[in-house]
Amino acid sequence: MANTTQELLLEKIKDSVRGVLHPSRVTFIDDSAQHTGPFYAIQALQDSEIDVSDSTMNIIDGDVDFTIPRGVTIYGKFDVLSLGSGKVLAYTK
Repeated sequence: MANTTQELLLEKIKDSVRGVLHPSRVTFIDDSAQHTGPFYAIQALQDSEIDVSDSTMNIIDGDVDFTIPRGVTIYGKFDVLSLGSGKVLAYTK
């Protein structure tokens, strides 16, 4: 049990990292349908275009689609995710 402020902060950090390293669900997405999260990370298995107009997220404003290069993982809060093209893994806590 944590007693000091430092110990409490370290416990919170460990809990946060544990959630990132051990997702409770991984969803493979390779279509243009809307997928409901919330997802906290998206990993591109190939160059993948995110359809911003059909997605709800906290990382970009506007209506310009963007591409995640193959092998790159982006982090954010993705309530709804839709692809224009590509294949991704979407991680849920």
